Amino acid sequence: MRTDRRGVLKGGALAGVAVAVPVGARAAQGAALVVYDSRLPESASFGGGHGIDLAHVSLRDAHGLLASAVQVEGLTRWSDWTVLRGLLEEQGLRRTAETRLQAPLSGHDGLLRWTMTAR
Repeated sequence: MRTDRRGVLKGGALAGVAVAVPVGARAAQGAALVVYDSRLPESASFGGGHGIDLAHVSLRDAHGLLASAVQVEGLTRWSDWTVLRGLLEEQGLRRTAETRLQAPLSGHDGLLRWTMTAR
């Protein structure tokens, strides 16, 4: 992958949007648990060091930590999102938002920004 100035600026702008949207949503709807992966710059920026970091917690352990959640927000890879979505649906949460974001800083074709809320 070739990194140029334009790509870095786009990545920074997208990361800023990814962070700003959940902060506003959390303030309006109450506290949500956050899932992110600190190995990915865009996701690390989204998590801000608070929440469940998939770089340090297995998906099985993350599911245990999310057992009593009524709202969960994340910015993760598609594979992590797929597993977590299935586990959270089993405990009664439903997807309320899902958006693919470009991730030029981490070199992925896209990360998924998602929200799940109890019915």
